[in-house]
Amino acid sequence: MPSQALIHLFVYGTLTDPERVTALTGKQFDRVDATLSGFERVDSPLGYPFILPRPSDIVRGVLLLNIDPDSLLQLDAYEAEGDLYRRQVVEVEIADMRVAAMTYVGHGIRTSGERMTADWTGPPHYELLSEASTPLRRLRAPFAEEH
Repeated sequence: MPSQALIHLFVYGTLTDPERVTALTGKQFDRVDATLSGFERVDSPLGYPFILPRPSDIVRGVLLLNIDPDSLLQLDAYEAEGDLYRRQVVEVEIADMRVAAMTYVGHGIRTSGERMTADWTGPPHYELLSEASTPLRRLRAPFAEEH
């Protein structure tokens, strides 16, 4: 049986909360700070952020590493992929290197058009993994080309 490709997922809003990701997928994923160039984070009338293309901007977020296909489907359902968001291929920067990933880009809803002035950090107890070197050593090849 062929192995299923694992992907990396750049998140910048509610999915930066590790407890939320675990509640949705039943799994914990390694994570590292990351930035995404060419997009801006904007507020929505629904109270959570979207990203939209904007060549001169950068979005700070978290890269979830090695997401399996079943977990990705759970996250797609949560994000209303295809309705509120579209998942697309991007390149993010972590520790001075660029990595292929996927992210959810706003779609199908009007945003307020106002930039979010503060980083979205999730619940007050949220903390990023402080030592990124361990997960970085475990980075696998980017997801399969068919994605």
